[in-house]
Amino acid sequence: MSLKHFAVNIICGFIPGKRLRHRIRVRAYFDLSKYIDFAVRDYGVANPTVRTYQGHGGMKKIIVVVDGAVAYKFPLVASRADSPRREKMFADAFRAVSPVRLPRMDILRFDGMDVLKYEFVAGRTLADTPVEVIRRHGDKIAAQLAAFLFEIGRSNPPQLRKLKPPRARRGYMRGWYHGDIGGNFVIDQATGDITAFIDWETASFCDWTPDIMAAYKFMSKRGAGDVIIKTVMEYGRLYSRA
Repeated sequence: MSLKHFAVNIICGFIPGKRLRHRIRVRAYFDLSKYIDFAVRDYGVANPTVRTYQGHGGMKKIIVVVDGAVAYKFPLVASRADSPRREKMFADAFRAVSPVRLPRMDILRFDGMDVLKYEFVAGRTLADTPVEVIRRHGDKIAAQLAAFLFEIGRSNPPQLRKLKPPRARRGYMRGWYHGDIGGNFVIDQATGDITAFIDWETASFCDWTPDIMAAYKFMSKRGAGDVIIKTVMEYGRLYSRA
């Protein structure tokens, strides 16, 4: 471990917030200017507005957003190197059946790795939405989430069949699943509309009950667990009518 890394770890030991610790470490360990320079050159507009994000993945990726219009997602660790192509594959496969918008994506090459370029959708994820907004639009959010779960779950995109487990069958809360229902959809704070689903790299064909329970526990701590309960109830109604 270098002296710089040792010093950063000591400093982070006094910081209680996990997300802030990740943010400090990324900026200490990685040269963000090279990611920003690449994004700006590709965007092709002089002096754009640039913002950087780390999302909820800690030190796994950095996202550069240019002019609030285009985002570039760079993997920061080798274990995530395949995530851009995986994310594009799933989003492309589900775009035709999803009742919620899935941003268009392209793959670029930078410094020997794949970079995901996609249309940036403004708004906040559920995890970042104030609880009063969630409560105000809870029924609407739940209905949209349920429709999304239902349509994605029962779909059978031909380009994903090779990833489907042998003898796997669709069923109640079982099928294709986004991978993180609680943190990766964008909400219009004024209307409660879900404007996009993002971050598809952990999608799979599975029983998604454990993730729904995790989302319920997370939202319950914020005083809004009922939105997940309503989502499951509405999903059940859709499933029973199919």
